[in-house]
Amino acid sequence: MKNYKVFICFAVALILSACEENFLERNPLDQISSQTFWNDESDAYLGLIGVYKRLQLNYYGYNRYILDFITDNGFQKDNEGSAADISQGNIYPTTGGLVSTMYSGGYRGISACNIFLENVKNVEMDAGVKKQYIAEAKFLRAWFYFNLQQFYGDVIIYEIPPTVESSKIKQSTGEQVLSFVLQDLDQAITDLPDNPYTGRIVKNSALALKAKVLLYQEKWSEAASAASQVMSSGKTSLSNDFTGLFITKGQDLNPSEILFSSRYLNPDNYSEYAIRVAWYGNHNPRQELVDDYECTDGLSVSQSPLYDPDHPYLNRDPRLKQTVQVEPWVIDGQVIQQEESVTGYLIQKGIDKEIGQIGYATRSDNDFIHLRYADVLLIYAEARNEANGPDESVHNAINAIRARSGMPVVAQDLSKDAMRERIRHERRIELAFEGHRYFDIKRWKIAPQVMAAVDEPGKGVGVLNFESHHYVWPFPQSEMDINPELDQKAGYE
Repeated sequence: MKNYKVFICFAVALILSACEENFLERNPLDQISSQTFWNDESDAYLGLIGVYKRLQLNYYGYNRYILDFITDNGFQKDNEGSAADISQGNIYPTTGGLVSTMYSGGYRGISACNIFLENVKNVEMDAGVKKQYIAEAKFLRAWFYFNLQQFYGDVIIYEIPPTVESSKIKQSTGEQVLSFVLQDLDQAITDLPDNPYTGRIVKNSALALKAKVLLYQEKWSEAASAASQVMSSGKTSLSNDFTGLFITKGQDLNPSEILFSSRYLNPDNYSEYAIRVAWYGNHNPRQELVDDYECTDGLSVSQSPLYDPDHPYLNRDPRLKQTVQVEPWVIDGQVIQQEESVTGYLIQKGIDKEIGQIGYATRSDNDFIHLRYADVLLIYAEARNEANGPDESVHNAINAIRARSGMPVVAQDLSKDAMRERIRHERRIELAFEGHRYFDIKRWKIAPQVMAAVDEPGKGVGVLNFESHHYVWPFPQSEMDINPELDQKAGYE
């Protein structure tokens, strides 16, 4: 499953070594289009793998889970990535952390895509293979641009690698950016292989992302149509092992649900995921999230007769313990040493409990999932419900996910509004700590009230803050200094 990654180090060294700190180091073509590269198909392949490497950049890689810690899902103990500042509404052009890194990381990824696309067109190689490579790069460019648009709204579109001077242009509108994203995705869908995902982008990857982009634009019927194409493809399915989806051995044995991921491979291409979430103890799931997991009868903890406040983790949706470490981690009678959690909880999702004591030498190579089939089913259910109401296909989609975890089906007599709330609940529970919650509460326009209702540990309710201008982040001050053509976002001037 992970064989192609042995080439990553070579590709990065040859193609993308100049793309490191600031996107405005624009990688002029005369530094990479040498007489010794971009000559044949093997060069193109290495170049493409170098583009994939950009999926490991900071919060575009395994660190993406930290996006849940600027929501009501998680408490960030040490303000990593300025998550605590952001959740409290302290967002400025100089904030740094996520605010600057999502911007620079996105454009570094786009730069790599554009350099590849500019050079591969001149490579002598099989025409069909070239089309596929171009389609993969266009998908990745669409992914980076979609993220930039979601965080910053209006951003600059570069279709080719710019020079330093030609890069200093005004941003395009958010609508233009999303149109460009969909254009790239439609072109990619035509030329991508119609195969199961095994680490390289396939047709279902692009259809799933297209469905998500359309959903975020509230183009309900179109989003449902794109999702239904994935559902009817026969190339993907729900895994029968929720826990295994997020750990290496499970991903290798049953990857059918995964549609797009940032990939890692020990011993040299690893992440620090296990160290960070299961040992440092900086990332603490909030009580609000834990309370949202239903009891096994499908009722909330405030309604179910199965809920026992003296034994609060019994008779609960199995995904609670598969996602959140609610009790001390004990192996062979020994409690695994961890830093204390402020909320009393740590992340369980993505941690293999067979690895034993975690320390500085622990190396994770779980692939971090960006798109999976359960998300597609939830996209379909939400879009179809908004377009047509809660018909049988909506029930089937959401119930398939619940059935995987042994949870009862949702009621048959739900109204459109009630089904909307069921779907929103299911997204929070199913996708926790996968980096979706922040986008969801923004697009549902519930972020201000959701954040204001959070009981911040040690500080109380009302500490977290999401104001109207926070729906987009400011351009980092470093970019404003470099590019005088940029117009700063309203509320951040």
